[in-house]
Amino acid sequence: MKMYERCRVFVLVAVNAVLPPTKKGGPRLPATAPPGASAPPGFIPVPPAAIPSYLTHPEALVDGEGELSLFFIGAPALAAPFFLFRLKRLGFSRCRAAVRHGGIALTARR
Repeated sequence: MKMYERCRVFVLVAVNAVLPPTKKGGPRLPATAPPGASAPPGFIPVPPAAIPSYLTHPEALVDGEGELSLFFIGAPALAAPFFLFRLKRLGFSRCRAAVRHGGIALTARR
């Protein structure tokens, strides 16, 4: 079952990074992580169900210093290039993706 969930998250990321939905507004804040999931300190946890909205408007999550720090819960390592592709298309710089236990930690600068 875990493998099926990871494949589902990968497809969700890939589709929404290449063909993002066109929604007005930004993601709902704050993100609610599933029980038992932990994000590294300083990162906003993004549950799989919220991936489409967070990839559509990541600029809404940039802090006062222009930094974006997201932790995509349950995202497999193969999804990292799709996250980076999406952020670069939106004009972010210094984009980095690190595979951590339980997901992918993504940082970027605006």
